[in-house]
Amino acid sequence: MVIDFEHHYIPAELGRKLGMDPTRKDAVRTGDASIHSQLFDLDAQIADMDRAGIDIAVQSSILGWDTTLENCQLLNDCTARAQRDYPTRFVGLAHLPPLGGAAALAELERAIVELGLKGVTISSQANGLSLDAKEFTPFYDTVKRLKVPIFVHPALGPKGYDLMKDYMFPVILTREFDLGVAVTRLIAGGVMERYPELAFVFAHFGGGLAGYKERISRSSYRFKLPKHFDDYFNQLYFDMAGFEGSAIALRCALEVIKPERLVFATDYPQNFNASDPAQGKNISGVNEYIDEIRGLPLAAHLKEAMLGGTAAKLLKI
Repeated sequence: MVIDFEHHYIPAELGRKLGMDPTRKDAVRTGDASIHSQLFDLDAQIADMDRAGIDIAVQSSILGWDTTLENCQLLNDCTARAQRDYPTRFVGLAHLPPLGGAAALAELERAIVELGLKGVTISSQANGLSLDAKEFTPFYDTVKRLKVPIFVHPALGPKGYDLMKDYMFPVILTREFDLGVAVTRLIAGGVMERYPELAFVFAHFGGGLAGYKERISRSSYRFKLPKHFDDYFNQLYFDMAGFEGSAIALRCALEVIKPERLVFATDYPQNFNASDPAQGKNISGVNEYIDEIRGLPLAAHLKEAMLGGTAAKLLKI
């Protein structure tokens, strides 16, 4: 079974509410985001999934990480409907402003308990605060009680990087770098020490953190944590999206991330799409990526876990 842990979706109702045209067949830009027609079309997504060999897609929305609670409620309702209408193909994650107070946490409870969504997704920072900020405590307490995974996506407009605002750096580099910052702050700030039960899944190999993780680890005595940095790092999960199926990125990640902690993902349709190959690889690139994983010099059970088994356990499906 192949599960795509990072597969994006925009309900047509939310798109229209925000002034978009769900009937467009070409990609358009909204700020730094590319809006592909497949984002609105679940049947088109399933057709692409069938061509790519993906059994189940885990839905999150590029419009859900920096929006109002009202929009999140609509998004959660629509995502739950997609999960009900296509129970063997889509699994939904809940969106909410994690620092939105009691009303936002009530929405998280509704989305998981009443709507049946299988996890929650946030971005690598909220209101300019990284994931170790004390303001996240009520959110973490609620997720701990609900026992669902937290999928951390790159912040679409990360703050605190004044030298990285031109040359399209926010899209190309800053978002990824902010993921690595979020992983490191989560550990250095003691969140993993206080919440060992939480299952964090970081997108895009943690922003390519593997390349410099060893440097952090060797200097982590400065964090003055009860356990070694690596002990906390090995509690985290990472998805394999964000690099268009790069064999190099995958091999680099496996140098420092245990295969049991990796989950297959594509960032569809941002990296793989059928309508606008200039924006990324064609959907056939997903088949090549899956083949690359199956060809790794690892035990068969580890490769099957990477492709779907680990995600299924996290999501309880």
